[in-house]
Amino acid sequence: MQRLFVMFPDRAPGVGLVLLRLGLCAAVLTLPMAPTGWLQLASLAAACLLLVGVWTPLAAVALLLMMGLHAASHWAWLPLPAALLLLGPGAYSLDARRFGRRVLRQSPGGGTGRDHPKE
Repeated sequence: MQRLFVMFPDRAPGVGLVLLRLGLCAAVLTLPMAPTGWLQLASLAAACLLLVGVWTPLAAVALLLMMGLHAASHWAWLPLPAALLLLGPGAYSLDARRFGRRVLRQSPGGGTGRDHPKE
């Protein structure tokens, strides 16, 4: 996941990405989808993944495709998953917690220590 995104922004940009994820989830939950059950279930699953920031690229691509299937009625919402796909999950997500930046520290004995999360 770290190779997909250059950074996991925090502070104001990170809060902006949280708001983008929340807005996209709200759009998915309030927009009427096709009556097929699998599409509604897949949209709900992708929205739940985005809500907590897990597998953000996969969920954003899934929503982009599902909203694209209904482009006639949801064309105005298509930039949201595309922007989230390009920007990444942000620092306030489970993706950042799991795949965020690591710092390699050298132990006092001369060996290379373990990977530690950046503090």
